[in-house]
Amino acid sequence: MSAALTWARVSYRQQRWELLLVVLGTALTAAAMLWFAAELRSLAAAHPGCVDGSVTGCKGIADRLDGLQAIGMRLLYLSFVAPFGMGVLLGAPLVAREIDGGTAQLAWTLSRSRMSWLLRRIAFVALVTLVLLGVLAVTSEILAAALQPTADLGHDFTWIGRRGWLIGARGAAALMIGLLVGALIGRVLPAILAAILVIGLTFTGVSLVQDRWLAAEAEVARFGFEGTTSLPAGSLLLDSGLQTPEGTNYTWQEAQARGLEVRVVDEQGRQYASNADLAAGRVLGVDIQFFVPGSRYPVAVAREGAVGAGLGLAALGLAALVVRRRRPL
Repeated sequence: MSAALTWARVSYRQQRWELLLVVLGTALTAAAMLWFAAELRSLAAAHPGCVDGSVTGCKGIADRLDGLQAIGMRLLYLSFVAPFGMGVLLGAPLVAREIDGGTAQLAWTLSRSRMSWLLRRIAFVALVTLVLLGVLAVTSEILAAALQPTADLGHDFTWIGRRGWLIGARGAAALMIGLLVGALIGRVLPAILAAILVIGLTFTGVSLVQDRWLAAEAEVARFGFEGTTSLPAGSLLLDSGLQTPEGTNYTWQEAQARGLEVRVVDEQGRQYASNADLAAGRVLGVDIQFFVPGSRYPVAVAREGAVGAGLGLAALGLAALVVRRRRPL
């Protein structure tokens, strides 16, 4: 127990200011989320008719709700940014500070192995980061449920990446990527700047891959003539387009590239290239939307979480290889 406390105390002192900043930011964000969620729930409970629009004369309450919802959605953006910020602030300086300050050589000499030294250095920060991200994951779900009280958020793509345990998966991966960048560069400030770029590009790539996966799983909803009027609740809208009478589906970009331009729409939603085509009954197509149903949300989250875990493990392995082979500057 004494050794564990000493290890935690030393680890804390080595990154005291970064840890205090991150803990304070997380605490304020989580407290704000819980407060806004409580306010939204209390207003909804006290004035249910104003929430569902069944009672007139609720302008003051409606304006209050709109203001709370607008700020609440901005708070969810903070939970989206937080994992990447933690990866930069806590991951990048972790090894870079030791190399930059010239203490790495002595530490590596005294340790049984550089790998054991690295694991001791990363363990405390990783534990603190996961706890903080867990707090944000829980509070963001509470706030999202208050913002959308009738939605089944377990099967809803609304605010994906800004709520739930995917925040923790992204944060763990970002932390390890920041660690790798710091080990490679060996200077604190350049490592932080480089980590911002590398983490941003990495997760942009992950998002693009996720978009490709979702596009491959997309379903098509017809609108207008013999079509539907809205997408199923919780769906993720990917694109809109045109379905020809033969049943071929195009996005609007693809349709325009093939010279299929809609200029006239009749009362039933059928689309025509011109008034002459309307008069002749030459239907160009009907409006469609490409979407992923909310039932796919758990799969999409688990898939991206697995990708994040793989990236984190790969970054940790590469960081260990860099630490093992490099010389202090």
